[in-house]
Amino acid sequence: MTVHYSVESLSSLFLSEEYNSDKKKYIQDSQSIIKDLTTFLNSIEINKNYYRTGIHVKNPKYKKKVSGDTLVLKEFKSSLNKMSSTNYETLCESLVSSVHSKKHLYPLLIQYIIEQSLLHHSYIKFYVELLDRLHTLFKDSSLLHHHIDASYKSITHTTIDTSSEYSNLCSKNKQIDQLVGFGIFISELDLRNIIKDRIDNSIQSLIEQMKTPLSEDEMYKCVLCLQQIFKVLYSEKPIHQHYIDVLTDIKNGITFMKIKFKIMDILEKR
Repeated sequence: MTVHYSVESLSSLFLSEEYNSDKKKYIQDSQSIIKDLTTFLNSIEINKNYYRTGIHVKNPKYKKKVSGDTLVLKEFKSSLNKMSSTNYETLCESLVSSVHSKKHLYPLLIQYIIEQSLLHHSYIKFYVELLDRLHTLFKDSSLLHHHIDASYKSITHTTIDTSSEYSNLCSKNKQIDQLVGFGIFISELDLRNIIKDRIDNSIQSLIEQMKTPLSEDEMYKCVLCLQQIFKVLYSEKPIHQHYIDVLTDIKNGITFMKIKFKIMDILEKR
């Protein structure tokens, strides 16, 4: 038997004790299904062109009404480019307010913030402040972790352009810059407890790589990334003795002088 409710009665129905009790029970019984569905949805690659934020139609005849989501995304990207030490608090407050009811845009917002962090290292602290506020608002750790993992995979699996010596150099420098930015980014996230148990694993992974036979360029990537992480984590406290011992052993066992000096910079916190 199907029960029908009038539109007028829905408000009282949704507030009733029986409805809320059944709803709570259904959610509890379906936690596993909901978790699997959420994981699947978060794994879907985002089409950044869906909202067509980059298209500018000059001919009025073909102009279409711009959606509210498009305006929000354009303003968000524009504000990220304007963010500085003098205005980041005001911008963060304004941006969080503008997306307060638009959780469906959160995946794109995370991606924009990560992309900016990989490009503009000096402003990562301000970008992470914004991400911290968004994370507090939307409370979706699995989505954030997914994008962090996807970003790292994208950086490390980038194909180096070897068509010319110049292209090869540019590709390698870009990858190093992105790795450095990523290291600073996750360090700031760890300091704020936005993510947990990630930074130590990243440090250990870099150190393990440095213990293996690497070319000078590959070793330099690892050391440079490690240096930036340590600058964030140990800016106001001594470096953990375990890391000092391990890095000292690595320094004493390599022949690349540039790498030796860079490790010395890390140990002396320069």
